[in-house]
Amino acid sequence: MTDMTLALSRDQMRADIATQIGLTPDEVDPQESLVDQGLDSIQVMNLLMTWGEVIKGLDFSRFMEAETFDDWWAIAAEAQAK
Repeated sequence: MTDMTLALSRDQMRADIATQIGLTPDEVDPQESLVDQGLDSIQVMNLLMTWGEVIKGLDFSRFMEAETFDDWWAIAAEAQAK
């Protein structure tokens, strides 16, 4: 499955996170904790509510256990593959 067939692409997800924390998408380190990069719980919920509208069956609790963008993308990609 390529990003072009997904409801939410990796690039869009990274851009959405960057917007929430005031960075450019390239500044979001995919392997560093998103909390350490400035993402707070309210921003997390805003993102999950938005993504939940385009990805059916998105398990929000899995995001709470994951720390990095790469982890988050793996969860989103898996949900979209179903």
